Amino acid sequence: MATPEKRDWLEVYGDECRARGLYFVAARYDPATGMIHAQLKAGMTISVPKERVQGLADATDEQLSEVEISPAGWSFDFPRIDDGVTLEGMLSGRFGNDQWEQEWAEKHRETQAA
Repeated sequence: MATPEKRDWLEVYGDECRARGLYFVAARYDPATGMIHAQLKAGMTISVPKERVQGLADATDEQLSEVEISPAGWSFDFPRIDDGVTLEGMLSGRFGNDQWEQEWAEKHRETQAA
Protein backbone atom coordinates (compact mmCIF):
# COMPACT_ATOMS: atom_id res chain seq x y z
CA MET A 1 0.00 0.00 0.00
CA ALA A 2 1.31 3.42 -0.93
CA THR A 3 2.18 5.87 1.80
CA PRO A 4 0.47 9.29 1.85
CA GLU A 5 3.75 10.81 0.62
CA LYS A 6 3.91 8.36 -2.29
CA ARG A 7 0.29 9.06 -3.22
CA ASP A 8 0.99 12.82 -3.16
CA TRP A 9 4.04 12.34 -5.38
CA LEU A 10 2.08 10.14 -7.80
CA GLU A 11 -0.67 12.74 -8.03
CA VAL A 12 1.82 15.51 -8.83
CA TYR A 13 3.67 13.27 -11.31
CA GLY A 14 0.39 12.33 -12.96
CA ASP A 15 -0.66 15.96 -13.24
CA GLU A 16 2.70 16.87 -14.81
CA CYS A 17 2.48 14.03 -17.32
CA ARG A 18 -1.04 14.98 -18.30
CA ALA A 19 -0.03 18.64 -18.70
CA ARG A 20 2.73 17.55 -21.11
CA GLY A 21 0.36 15.28 -23.02
CA LEU A 22 2.07 12.09 -21.91
CA TYR A 23 -0.93 9.81 -21.99
CA PHE A 24 -2.47 7.52 -24.57
CA VAL A 25 -5.31 8.78 -26.72
CA ALA A 26 -5.39 5.91 -29.22
CA ALA A 27 -3.88 2.49 -29.82
CA ARG A 28 -4.27 -0.13 -32.52
CA TYR A 29 -2.78 -3.38 -33.68
CA ASP A 30 -1.81 -3.73 -37.35
CA PRO A 31 -2.02 -7.40 -38.32
CA ALA A 32 -0.22 -6.79 -41.63
CA THR A 33 2.96 -5.72 -39.84
CA GLY A 34 2.47 -7.29 -36.41
CA MET A 35 3.02 -3.87 -34.85
CA ILE A 36 1.16 -2.18 -32.01
CA HIS A 37 0.90 1.57 -32.49
CA ALA A 38 0.05 3.84 -29.55
CA GLN A 39 -0.58 7.55 -29.96
CA LEU A 40 0.12 10.03 -27.18
CA LYS A 41 -1.73 13.31 -26.68
CA ALA A 42 1.64 15.08 -27.15
CA GLY A 43 1.56 14.06 -30.82
CA MET A 44 3.96 11.13 -30.70
CA THR A 45 3.27 7.60 -31.85
CA ILE A 46 5.18 4.74 -30.26
CA SER A 47 5.24 1.39 -32.03
CA VAL A 48 6.38 -2.02 -30.86
CA PRO A 49 6.14 -5.50 -32.40
CA LYS A 50 3.66 -7.70 -30.58
CA GLU A 51 6.36 -10.35 -30.12
CA ARG A 52 8.27 -7.93 -27.88
CA VAL A 53 5.45 -7.76 -25.32
CA GLN A 54 5.31 -10.71 -22.95
CA GLY A 55 1.54 -10.91 -22.62
CA LEU A 56 0.89 -10.35 -26.33
CA ALA A 57 3.58 -12.39 -28.06
CA ASP A 58 1.40 -15.46 -28.58
CA ALA A 59 -1.90 -13.63 -29.11
CA THR A 60 -3.77 -14.01 -32.38
CA ASP A 61 -4.67 -11.16 -34.70
CA GLU A 62 -8.30 -11.58 -33.66
CA GLN A 63 -7.42 -11.33 -29.96
CA LEU A 64 -5.54 -8.09 -30.63
CA SER A 65 -8.23 -6.59 -32.84
CA GLU A 66 -9.95 -4.83 -29.93
CA VAL A 67 -8.02 -2.24 -27.91
CA GLU A 68 -9.23 -0.07 -25.03
CA ILE A 69 -7.49 2.96 -23.54
CA SER A 70 -7.65 3.22 -19.75
CA PRO A 71 -9.69 6.17 -18.42
CA ALA A 72 -6.58 8.11 -17.38
CA GLY A 73 -4.65 7.12 -20.50
CA TRP A 74 -1.81 5.42 -18.60
CA SER A 75 -2.31 2.09 -20.36
CA PHE A 76 -4.14 0.33 -23.14
CA ASP A 77 -5.63 -3.12 -22.88
CA PHE A 78 -6.66 -5.97 -25.12
CA PRO A 79 -9.84 -7.20 -23.44
CA ARG A 80 -9.98 -10.49 -25.37
CA ILE A 81 -6.80 -11.64 -23.62
CA ASP A 82 -7.08 -9.48 -20.47
CA ASP A 83 -3.62 -8.00 -20.90
CA GLY A 84 -2.13 -4.74 -22.04
CA VAL A 85 0.72 -2.27 -22.06
CA THR A 86 1.47 0.62 -19.71
CA LEU A 87 2.82 4.01 -20.68
CA GLU A 88 5.72 3.47 -18.30
CA GLY A 89 6.57 0.20 -20.07
CA MET A 90 6.40 1.77 -23.52
CA LEU A 91 8.57 4.73 -22.56
CA SER A 92 11.12 2.63 -20.68
CA GLY A 93 11.27 -0.19 -23.22
CA ARG A 94 10.28 -2.78 -20.61
CA PHE A 95 7.63 -5.20 -21.82
CA GLY A 96 7.72 -8.12 -19.41
CA ASN A 97 9.10 -9.55 -16.21
CA ASP A 98 12.84 -9.90 -15.53
CA GLN A 99 13.06 -13.39 -17.04
CA TRP A 100 11.22 -12.27 -20.20
CA GLU A 101 13.49 -9.24 -20.61
CA GLN A 102 16.62 -11.34 -20.11
CA GLU A 103 15.50 -13.99 -22.62
CA TRP A 104 14.53 -11.31 -25.14
CA ALA A 105 17.92 -9.62 -24.79
CA GLU A 106 19.80 -12.91 -25.23
CA LYS A 107 17.71 -13.92 -28.23
CA HIS A 108 18.18 -10.55 -29.94
CA ARG A 109 21.72 -9.71 -28.84
CA GLU A 110 23.08 -9.72 -32.41
CA THR A 111 20.37 -7.44 -33.80
CA GLN A 112 20.74 -5.02 -30.89
CA ALA A 113 24.43 -4.50 -31.64
CA ALA A 114 23.66 -3.16 -35.12
